[in-house]
Amino acid sequence: MSINKDIADAGLSQRAGLIVYLKNASDQYKLRHFGDIVYFSKRMRYCVLYIDDSDIDYELSEISHLDFVDRVEISEKDQLDLDSKHIEKQLIEMSEKAEIELQKRQKENEDILK
Repeated sequence: MSINKDIADAGLSQRAGLIVYLKNASDQYKLRHFGDIVYFSKRMRYCVLYIDDSDIDYELSEISHLDFVDRVEISEKDQLDLDSKHIEKQLIEMSEKAEIELQKRQKENEDILK
């Protein structure tokens, strides 16, 4: 089962993440009106803002037209496949690659010692 499906089945409101790039770092507080700021980078001048998924089109256009906003992107986190079978498959592939790499290194170390 997918985590997103579990959340929808539980009756919780879906949230969407927006990455908002700012012209001036001090303007990030003005975005509180639109949703929840969960991360802010002063050096990189961007923040991650979560809003209700049902309002995403309207909020995206409103935020992108603000004079202190450089650009807005929709987070790709929601497009991730979080199905347990998919994650299991990825873990198996990663462990197989790691095992092959370990065997190569052991062989190289044996060759060096000879």
